Amino acid sequence: MNNKKIKKTIFIIILVIIISLIIFTIYSIANSNKEKNPNLELNQNIINEIENLTQEVNETNNTQINETANEILNNTSNNTVETNVIEDTSQDESNNQPAKENPPDSNANQGSSESNNSDVSVNTGEFDSTVAFIGDSRTQGLIMYNGLKYVQDYSYIGLMVDTAVTKKFVKTDNGNKITLLEDMKNKNIKKVYIMLGVNELGWSYPQVFKVKYGELIDEIRKVKPDCQIYLQSIIPVTKSKSNSDSIYNNTNIAKFNEYIKQVANEKGVHYLNVKSVLVDSEGNLPENASTDGIHVGKTYCQKWLKYLEDNS
Repeated sequence: MNNKKIKKTIFIIILVIIISLIIFTIYSIANSNKEKNPNLELNQNIINEIENLTQEVNETNNTQINETANEILNNTSNNTVETNVIEDTSQDESNNQPAKENPPDSNANQGSSESNNSDVSVNTGEFDSTVAFIGDSRTQGLIMYNGLKYVQDYSYIGLMVDTAVTKKFVKTDNGNKITLLEDMKNKNIKKVYIMLGVNELGWSYPQVFKVKYGELIDEIRKVKPDCQIYLQSIIPVTKSKSNSDSIYNNTNIAKFNEYIKQVANEKGVHYLNVKSVLVDSEGNLPENASTDGIHVGKTYCQKWLKYLEDNS
């Protein structure tokens, strides 16, 4: 990433902090003086000017700060697996906020009771350059933990069904950015595995999720009419995470999985119930499968890929 961009962003953050401290100091002095002299009033115009300046700085540079932070996260996760995808941080068309995703944790098995040794055997040779994966940071973990170096990797943090269609986030050899659809057009792709939905759980109008998912399938068929498309169920979260979150919980995930089934039936594509091999007897992701309740550790990523191998 451009060092100048990082330095500029750091400068902006420091500037905002300084301005905030100035405002806090002014208020503190004013309150102290008012206690000594009740008739002394702080010049409200000065306060308003400073607050307006702070707001202007925040609004002007908020997008740039977020973009830099998310790019750092993607670079961190992509250092462990070869990929041509970088983060797109622009606002989605639906005015809905994505989940605050983290990159897959290379130490996800540490601190949990999940075994580092797995008896899951997968023929990764079946997942070659003719196979494409579209997804968010969970899919990044799947690719990383299984060493899928040759697949077409269209995963990045925060990906959603709408941004997957229109946004330019795939980095070409010459440094330009294109959409995943533009990239797919020039590739020999026979299978496409899609897992999307966890970032859309907070959408105000969940029915839009179905519409946008259908549009994504339509667009893929335009560039790859003969490829097989597999829609994967959203993997549930752990019980502790589900019970503590009003949005990212398993009741909501079950509802969105029903939407995905409906889209698969309407569009005539495959539906893969990935969650069936990853959940416990209560339908939750086991506590030892994840360190944050959402992202899946190595052993369970291997089970996930084994399910794909056996069912597609």
